[in-house]
Amino acid sequence: MQIGLNSGIFPATWSPADKVDATARVGAAGLELNIDAGQLWTQRLDRAARQALRRQAQDAGVAITSLCLNAHWIFNLASPDVRIRDLGVSLLLDAIDMAAELGAGAVLVPGCDQEESPEHKWQLFRDGVMQGIARAEKAGVTLALEAVGKPFLFNTEKLLRMIEDCGGSQALGIYLDVGNATHGGMDPAAEIRAAQGRATLVHVKDWNPAQPTERRLGAGGVDFASALAALRAIGYDGFLVVELPPDPADPDAVARHSVQFLQEVLHG
Repeated sequence: MQIGLNSGIFPATWSPADKVDATARVGAAGLELNIDAGQLWTQRLDRAARQALRRQAQDAGVAITSLCLNAHWIFNLASPDVRIRDLGVSLLLDAIDMAAELGAGAVLVPGCDQEESPEHKWQLFRDGVMQGIARAEKAGVTLALEAVGKPFLFNTEKLLRMIEDCGGSQALGIYLDVGNATHGGMDPAAEIRAAQGRATLVHVKDWNPAQPTERRLGAGGVDFASALAALRAIGYDGFLVVELPPDPADPDAVARHSVQFLQEVLHG
């Protein structure tokens, strides 16, 4: 398995190019680029800028692993407003195109609804995802659905049901998150085993149970040993993507510590 970083581990004011440089500097092999509602890189980076970013990453030895559609929390596929849903689909299609141009293999689609989502939110979310499948298949990009703590897509079982309901395309996968599973009271190892054959990428995060605001890998909230054993058991050999906020005092500190921690648990 290789170590990757979600771009949110670095300051939000940094550009994608800055974050590629920082990823290489701290010794990580991959970078996941967030597409946030306030920073729609799918709109801000034209084709030339995307090509330049891909060349920069290749020169630095950094793989662009994926794009994370955080903007779907706002432009939600299960929104009661068709205009919002249409924007969410448009963002999904743009993210697929951008992922292909950057050489990224996946787009993270958060399994989120909104408080105002109607009773048929499952169908709305499904219909939104399905509008991206043909383009994802053609581009060779996986749409990786992640359980993000929302009840309607809470665990691997429900994600698998959604994939089946979308027609079961091989362009659909599961983005595992050992922190989300732990926080939701589930057994991360069991969630991992259930995702065999669909596991695309893995988010890792951690916190101190006695002081939840202390967020660092190895703080004690997550059982990494059992999670990694389960990943090896299902034959997963992809990226572990660290998803943590930065240290304002030292922008590289959290990323550097995370890489060191994962290197030790993977190879120590």
